[in-house]
Amino acid sequence: MKRTLLAIMVAGICAAPSLAQAASSYVSANVGLGFPSDSTISAGGISFDNAISYKTGVPFGAAIGMRGDQYRVEAAFSYQSSDVDRYSVLGLSATPAAGTKVSITSYMVNAYYDYTMKDSSITPYVMGGLGGATINPNGGDFTGSSSKSVFAWQLGAGIGFKASENVVVDLGYRYLKPSSYTVSDAAIGNVDLSAATSNILLGVRYNF
Repeated sequence: MKRTLLAIMVAGICAAPSLAQAASSYVSANVGLGFPSDSTISAGGISFDNAISYKTGVPFGAAIGMRGDQYRVEAAFSYQSSDVDRYSVLGLSATPAAGTKVSITSYMVNAYYDYTMKDSSITPYVMGGLGGATINPNGGDFTGSSSKSVFAWQLGAGIGFKASENVVVDLGYRYLKPSSYTVSDAAIGNVDLSAATSNILLGVRYNF
């Protein structure tokens, strides 16, 4: 997966000079459903897989970019928040306190490759992104925890539907993977949590 991400990013970087020369730009916005992966908890050298599960969230985002015939490069912002659903450790399960949630704000540079098809209004694509994410565990059991900024990457694919000369409707999938982050627990000290989410997004892109 990381090799695929690197290949997409390298292609996007190599295409950037020609994109800048073409001076064709766009803006986009999207919203959808976010399905956070269960978090692994690590503390004191011991790890517990799938220890925290989450409810479905609603991610949304916006981007501004440049495009060519087949390549796009953009700067993108996204946000999503998901309530904690259950804790599960050593076969024991517990319900979180009301309002316990984790939000992720990401700032990414994304590169796309569009598979343009002659005489077709449909354009499949693949994409990859590198950047950062600010993870904020807050409310309920996380009261008093502070936000953490970490490295993040993502991969995705989707289909663009040309609705008019300038408007493209986009249906896509994104897998966003921030690095693990740390929260403070009064009983056992610092606890490391993994973070990842799979998002299905519906968006609109306006080409200038």
